[in-house]
Amino acid sequence: MFIHRGKKNKNEECPIYCRLTIQGKSREFSTQIWMLDKKWNSAASKVIGNNEFARTANHTIEAIKTNLYNIRANFQEQGKIITPELVVNTHLGKTERKHTLIEILSYHNEKHVKPLIGKDYAAGTYERYSTSLAHVKKFLIYQYSSTDIALSELNLAFATNYEFYLKTIRKCGHNSAIKYIKNLKSVINFAVRMGWLNANPLNTYISRLEKVDRGHLSELELQKIETKSFQSGRVSEIRDVFVFCCYTGLAYSDVAKLNKENIGVGINGRKHISIRRTKTDILAKIPLLDKAMEILEKYSDDPDCVYNNRLLPTKSNQKHNEYLKEIAEVCEIEKNLTTHIARHTFATLMLTKKVSMESVSSMLGHTNLKTTQIYAKIVAEKINSEMDLVNDLLKSGQKTG
Repeated sequence: MFIHRGKKNKNEECPIYCRLTIQGKSREFSTQIWMLDKKWNSAASKVIGNNEFARTANHTIEAIKTNLYNIRANFQEQGKIITPELVVNTHLGKTERKHTLIEILSYHNEKHVKPLIGKDYAAGTYERYSTSLAHVKKFLIYQYSSTDIALSELNLAFATNYEFYLKTIRKCGHNSAIKYIKNLKSVINFAVRMGWLNANPLNTYISRLEKVDRGHLSELELQKIETKSFQSGRVSEIRDVFVFCCYTGLAYSDVAKLNKENIGVGINGRKHISIRRTKTDILAKIPLLDKAMEILEKYSDDPDCVYNNRLLPTKSNQKHNEYLKEIAEVCEIEKNLTTHIARHTFATLMLTKKVSMESVSSMLGHTNLKTTQIYAKIVAEKINSEMDLVNDLLKSGQKTG
């Protein structure tokens, strides 16, 4: 406490100020006590005398000190980053500005993720977070009849209701819904790191992804697609891109940006693809099989490919998936054919042909060998299933023979 002699009222009284210092940073504020300079004891930081004014003033000063100490202690227990500004504002009743959910989601997407596309994030990641933001906006209107909500109001019920909304109103599958909530939790963690929230209230929400059968084509199904003639040139192009992915393991986002710079020659003289995966930024090196090379040579002089500096005539992922459904129908393949099935087909095909799991993992650009082991499990289950069928046939033959 100190007397501010630079300020005086018409009665020659000066205000008593409080200065709070924490880790070298200070904040001063008025106690609203005014008095004559000669009545202030600077050494004791108190008013001189025992009259009613002195007693009331000194009691107020002690109360201010006690409240400041208590506020600081409470913030320490909460694990907050304590500043003089925070403590004094709380004492004076000036509450912190409340950050909102839509505010932090928008800030995260536009000011954090978008500027780092191509460095720390892929374009697809930004699109995924943008879609997540759109879902949250519609959920707030549906559930709360509101366009926004304070971060401090988030709780476990919010996540539970959001999952229900995604599955029922938005018609999302279980895994898709869980991934959207995972995106939301990730952004809330970002808000915590920014100091806008003490802890993530959604951390108590736990829901696991369901195991799904990663669809892939058999060699016979792949051969059907390869050899089928299509009248439409566009359908033929999309078929060729799909088959190319089946023999290289490239995802749609990777094959869409494939250009001449991604083709190199290995120590054995064989051409290979060298590309950083869009999703993980992991460098993948893939020796080109003859069938993949034939497709590249087919489009080496294609005007659109040359103009766009691309090796293959790719359209949008959505268009590819639309035409692949038509291709599956024409080829009488009863599977939900998508661009990603090509990647799964490559993995299972390579493992079936005795390529080591480490090599397959490297070509796929996986960051974890466990991811590749999923395909090995599929191959093993297929073998076991086929052997069970053979066993049943043999038993049947023994009984009838």
